[in-house]
Amino acid sequence: MQNSKRAIVKIIREVCLENNISCESFSYDWIFRLSKGNQTAHIFGYQFEKNSSTSHLICSDKCSASDLLQLSQVPAVEHTFFMSPMHIKYVGVSGNWLKLYELLNQHGKLVCKSNEGTGGNSIYLVSNQFELENAVHKIYSCSMSMAVCPFYEIENEFRVVVLDGKAKLIYRKNIPYLLGDGVSTLRQILIAYLQQNLNCPVNFNIPDEDYLKVINYGQKYYLNWKHNLGQGANPEIVQDEKLREQLSDLALRAAKAVNIHFASIDIIETNNQYLVLEINSGVMMENFSKLNDSNYQIAKGIYQEVIESMLS
Repeated sequence: MQNSKRAIVKIIREVCLENNISCESFSYDWIFRLSKGNQTAHIFGYQFEKNSSTSHLICSDKCSASDLLQLSQVPAVEHTFFMSPMHIKYVGVSGNWLKLYELLNQHGKLVCKSNEGTGGNSIYLVSNQFELENAVHKIYSCSMSMAVCPFYEIENEFRVVVLDGKAKLIYRKNIPYLLGDGVSTLRQILIAYLQQNLNCPVNFNIPDEDYLKVINYGQKYYLNWKHNLGQGANPEIVQDEKLREQLSDLALRAAKAVNIHFASIDIIETNNQYLVLEINSGVMMENFSKLNDSNYQIAKGIYQEVIESMLS
């Protein structure tokens, strides 16, 4: 998608026009310089001049954020750091494989990801030595470091957008699924689903052997194991007040642990507990805001609030 076609670009221009803010654009609408009175602020991609560069770098590093969350006793998914062989001399270890195999034997399934990756890219679920070695090779071909965590059976995943110590938006990420009828094969059900959902963005993660299986009546077959909106998950705003309070409290504790003011925090529900998965210092609401006008107005309101706070 071209930078100029992003929802955030449209929102920034609207907010500036409506609030008498001078707006200059650079680098094909990737950088904005905003001015009002004697105040000036910048937006770089989805990074707002609200957070310190240190907080941004901590959040961009999954393992660093995990370490600081554990230090502050915030329930979180533990990420273990591995440096690529080309750069391993900087961390003072003799190699990666022994520790990697130990983790695989300990947990049975691992999730391997680029330590600084975003959007659900360069993430691999592995359950044996071959899959592990293949994932490591792919990650190190495009990244200096890798984060590895145990695989959790995720019941729900949520995103909480926080600003200045308050939760501004909480939504659940729902993965699309196929519903079995006890007669049709997975392939037949999938074809029917795609005919009804022509713009489906899901990156299917279906083993070849599953296509000919008949799915039991009422059984859900999830089309992916990742909860990223950019890979097909759908946002659903959380309405339950008790759940909102739980998620808000955990997200604000996480934000405080890394001293960040504006961020989106991903939380998973697994085995009757809530764990912080990661903290995103770049607050992207592209897919959320494009779903309907109500969501667009929510995203616009949040971005307007952070812009006003930067220029106050």
